[in-house]
Amino acid sequence: MPPERKAAAKFGFDYDRRRNRITVSIRDFWTVETVREFATAAGAAAHQVRATRDDYDVLIDSRDFPVQGNDVADLLPRIAEAGLALTTGRAASVVASHLNKLQADRTQNHPRFRAFLTMEAAEAWLAGKD
Repeated sequence: MPPERKAAAKFGFDYDRRRNRITVSIRDFWTVETVREFATAAGAAAHQVRATRDDYDVLIDSRDFPVQGNDVADLLPRIAEAGLALTTGRAASVVASHLNKLQADRTQNHPRFRAFLTMEAAEAWLAGKD
């Protein structure tokens, strides 16, 4: 598999117009290069949606994204900060374990970002039901 296809298989983006939500799927172990490729793709997806709406939410399905090395984990907040600067909406990440949640809570501290252990809790928070 070519490197660009291999990296692309580790993440994906889908915009739901009805919900005004970008769903981001991330999986597997990443390298710093994967993070760079993800940042480029995430920026493109966000700018495409922002061309019509600037109040979209983001739901990150990271249940298949294991705890990452610090070199990767420490880069992810920069991407989240850049993405949240493009919207007035919220971002929720659904993680697979308490350890994943601890890593997300440690590295992500934006007031419109939260990590959750269930999809239901994340969706309720995105809907404003806290």
